[in-house]
Amino acid sequence: MNIGTNIYTLRKEKKNTQAQLAEKLGVSEQSISKWENNLCAPDVSLFPIIADYFGVSIDRLFGYHMNSYAEEVKAIMKAADNSMDTYKEIEIIGQGLRKYPNSPELKIYLASSLSMVNRMSTDENEKKEAVKKAILLCTEVINTCGDNKHVDSALHMLTRIYNETGNYNKAEEAISKISADRYRDRIVGTVSMLGGKKSYAEQEQFAEDALWDLYWTMSRVFEYMTHSYTINKEYEKAIAFFDAYEKLLSIFDRGCSDFCATDKIIACENKAKVYMKMGDKENCLAGLKHFFALAELVRAVAQSGDFNIAARNPMYFSNISEEIGEEYISNIYPEKTLEKYDAFFGEDEAYIQFKKTVSK
Repeated sequence: MNIGTNIYTLRKEKKNTQAQLAEKLGVSEQSISKWENNLCAPDVSLFPIIADYFGVSIDRLFGYHMNSYAEEVKAIMKAADNSMDTYKEIEIIGQGLRKYPNSPELKIYLASSLSMVNRMSTDENEKKEAVKKAILLCTEVINTCGDNKHVDSALHMLTRIYNETGNYNKAEEAISKISADRYRDRIVGTVSMLGGKKSYAEQEQFAEDALWDLYWTMSRVFEYMTHSYTINKEYEKAIAFFDAYEKLLSIFDRGCSDFCATDKIIACENKAKVYMKMGDKENCLAGLKHFFALAELVRAVAQSGDFNIAARNPMYFSNISEEIGEEYISNIYPEKTLEKYDAFFGEDEAYIQFKKTVSK
């Protein structure tokens, strides 16, 4: 990369216009434009001034050692992690920032450490000073960094600090600026903020809607991944994802024992099919037994007509804002289900005995 392209990248990262950079360097806006379009290069006397303004070395200004910069920042944060002491972290990251004053990663890390001081210190003046510095660091990243990932991280940290210090209006403002890419931070920040404000009814409503959306999203992801791994004959991975999927499907069972029972049944049989493909008769049969046990549970409630999840699962979803329905498989015929497995099990005695049991 040449110096013009690097100046353009650094300017964008700092959220400067060409006019702003020109003013800082004491040159014309046209000069900045020519540099960035590689029509000419800055005078050599400006190199240290430009590097100092962006908080980088001259080598980095020319595009040299880009990887070493990132690795050195990581090494500084790792050293802080390894210190296992908040005040030592602050010292190590502070030294790092003196070397790399524009590093958003180091600023966010330091803001996090300072927020810990606010939690643990008994000195009110120290706490206030730590919060003030942490907010300033996050604000610097938000206002000067062109990388959305770092801006979102700074906004998330700012949300946490404002929630912990009771400044809920500021927390809400920070949450609203977090991008869709970090929707999880918006959810966590909002739940924390509403609880801090003691808006418990609103918090419960928001939490239930968020839980349902996250549950449904994870459920579909597991469903598609188990299918993909099975198609690609990556059976061990498929089984691992089926195990996780089953746990997810049962996560809200305390509020409703037959919660998402149809999904459980479908996942259970699909897992049994994978065991059949693997040639594992023992686990395949165990899966089929579980399948028919679930079928009995579904039959017991399938005729009730009560398919509304919010109404049936009041512990977790009594206030869910949209009506979510759940269909049931009312009739499962053992003969049709098991005929797919007959050839695989052959004369296996345990399977034959099980088949007689479910066919009664």
